[in-house]
Amino acid sequence: MDSFKAFSQQLNPLAAKLSKQYSQAKQFAQEKMGTAEDITELPQEYKDLEKRFEAVQKMHTNLLRITKTYQTQTYDYPAQLQETLSEYGRSVSERISQATLSPAEKAAADAAALEDPHRRENAPPKTLSHALSRACIQSAEDVGLEEPMGSALFKYATVQEKVGDMRLVMDQEITDKFVTPFGTTMNNQIQAAVRARRSVYSTRLALDTAKAQYRNTRPERAEASKVEVEQAEDLFVAALEETMALMKIVLETPEPLRNLADMVAAQLAFYKDAYEILNDVAPEIDSLQVTQEALYRNSRSE
Repeated sequence: MDSFKAFSQQLNPLAAKLSKQYSQAKQFAQEKMGTAEDITELPQEYKDLEKRFEAVQKMHTNLLRITKTYQTQTYDYPAQLQETLSEYGRSVSERISQATLSPAEKAAADAAALEDPHRRENAPPKTLSHALSRACIQSAEDVGLEEPMGSALFKYATVQEKVGDMRLVMDQEITDKFVTPFGTTMNNQIQAAVRARRSVYSTRLALDTAKAQYRNTRPERAEASKVEVEQAEDLFVAALEETMALMKIVLETPEPLRNLADMVAAQLAFYKDAYEILNDVAPEIDSLQVTQEALYRNSRSE
């Protein structure tokens, strides 16, 4: 008899839990079908905050999806041409340092580079500017540095390598000062508010379930059912207040705008520096072009 009583005591909480879940599922189905009575209305202030919050959440999602591109080195060089270390693998500075080597010494250096077990780790950057620099320096050597075209290619290769290096600096700045903190906001403050919003929905559903049970309860259970409604209402109000506070944190924090300002600053520094070094080399290449054209015209007039 005692064992049966103990079993009954264990079964009663489980039965109550299953009954509560069934009642909430029934309430949910009725709401979906439009047959539910007296659905608790969310406060207008909450709905206004929710709309603004969703806009900020969408902003973070869209900007993160795009700016994560800066974490991929080849984003402006999708072709990723298969460059061999012996032909295009060295930077302009490395080629300059090897300019005095004899053909045999250069061949030995190329062979050593190919056999280097860390060559993948030490591979040159795969940006468009770096690839263009390597192609230009190789072409300058093939054409001949004493030729106007070879000299111009060499100058341009040097500049493009610097542009590529500066682009990598910009990418890292944007990653550190925009992508990472934006992701932190998304994963922490925004996700906390999203979870809280789910709590508002579940406590609202529980409240309306309790109200529906109270309307249909037997007289002897009326007082207990009323207490359940009051408890459910307290939980709903608490969830509302917590969620509104969390959404306000997301809406009011100055961090996202600071992150955007940092990204703009990184881009400005890159484009400004790139413009300056290209502006310096442009007159030199123009001069080589004018000289070559003059020589060409003279040779044609003889």
